[in-house]
Amino acid sequence: MSRSRQPPLVTGISPNEGIPWTKVTIRGENLGTGPTDLIGLTICGHNCLLTAEWMSASKIVCRVGQAKNDKGDIIVTTKSGGKGTSTVSFKLLKPEKIGILDQSAVWVDEMNYYDMRTDRNKGIPPLSLRPANPLGIEIEKSKLPQKDLEALFHGMSADFTSENFSAAWYLIENHSTTSFEQLKMAVTNLKRQANKKSEGSLAYVKGGLSTFFEAQDALSAIHQKLEADGTEKVEGSMTQRLENVLNRASNTADTLFQEVLGRKDKADSTRNALNVLQRFKFLFNLPLNIKRNIQKGDYDVVINDYEKAKSLFGKTEVQVFKKCISLTSMRLVTLPGSVSELSTSGRSSSCKTAKRAT
Repeated sequence: MSRSRQPPLVTGISPNEGIPWTKVTIRGENLGTGPTDLIGLTICGHNCLLTAEWMSASKIVCRVGQAKNDKGDIIVTTKSGGKGTSTVSFKLLKPEKIGILDQSAVWVDEMNYYDMRTDRNKGIPPLSLRPANPLGIEIEKSKLPQKDLEALFHGMSADFTSENFSAAWYLIENHSTTSFEQLKMAVTNLKRQANKKSEGSLAYVKGGLSTFFEAQDALSAIHQKLEADGTEKVEGSMTQRLENVLNRASNTADTLFQEVLGRKDKADSTRNALNVLQRFKFLFNLPLNIKRNIQKGDYDVVINDYEKAKSLFGKTEVQVFKKCISLTSMRLVTLPGSVSELSTSGRSSSCKTAKRAT
């Protein structure tokens, strides 16, 4: 069977390595005359036609699938040129499994998007990712100012994912010089993509059935095990073993930290006592100071200190303060006359009486 064109030749791929579902750009020669001419695309032996976007005869964009081979060629097949060859290869890397509690220095692509209409996160399969070029023809940006387009299509949008999408605005902005024949090819490409999406969704569900059944079986086994452990009255049941482990951990923690916590409590008590002594050192030192001042004959200082203590702590209910006041009163007994006479009489007369007594 004769071919009207040369076979496709892949001369470059960017990036040339990556994990499954990495988006790659394939460049080469004779890669097809249009989206309908592209009938086959394999990378490392995996069929990537479902995610392929034909951009031009020298450029194709697609996503690498779950290939079995770690490294392989990029083979493009077209109706007009047949099966092609490749001068470059792609290296498939194994994705690093990162748990939900593991730290990662890079962003983990979970293939999720945020739907503003339903206000919830939805997981979507990689095959249904929205293409950057839905028409499949070369994009030529219009030179019209963006403000003029916004005024012309008030309240509309050129984003094809928006609810207020305007097809006229999109065509003016991206395909203002595209011919009518190319637009007809674009319509055919859109229909083809719609069919691929429905087929891709079905294939995605079918491919995940085995995983779903495995998860269901695992959950059923765990449920049966828990029910069996719940009915057992033996020491070796799962919940009993877990309780024993937690009790041992609690006892070990108490043994390790009991002495440390005890020393901390003692240090806190000592610190509080020192703070009280520092704050009320006048009252605590008053009995000793009065004794020394009596021995020196400084009776004015004795009377002043005692009157100050009585005014500050005379009506206190604290037992320690009461004891200090009582000791101070006992020191004053050595002076002639009662304490009340000393506190009510004048300083000069008190001093004279005290001096005559000595």
